[in-house]
Amino acid sequence: SGLGTMHRHADARWRQNLSSVGDLAHIQRELISHTANFVKPGGVLVYATCTLHPQENEELIREFLHVNPQWEMEKPNLDFLDVSSPGWLKLWPHQQNMDGFFLVRLRKNKD
Repeated sequence: SGLGTMHRHADARWRQNLSSVGDLAHIQRELISHTANFVKPGGVLVYATCTLHPQENEELIREFLHVNPQWEMEKPNLDFLDVSSPGWLKLWPHQQNMDGFFLVRLRKNKD
């Protein structure tokens, strides 16, 4: 949805609505599920968006991990940023003076 760029593009809030965010989250679910098939056991997949909407980020990752138990989150080693306890990273425009982003590092179990 690009909602992480609202501080630079104020019109983003009027270009998106709950339905369009849901449609985009559906596409993102398909993308991560399809991409995950190409990662070898022990490999890493990084999911990143330029939106801060939970439906496109936290909810999507929780659902992906629930449906795909062979994957787990790896908390990034970024002491200079506030990494939330579950292991994902959110960059907030008002705190980092940049666009908003969501990032999570996922590892596919070797078993």
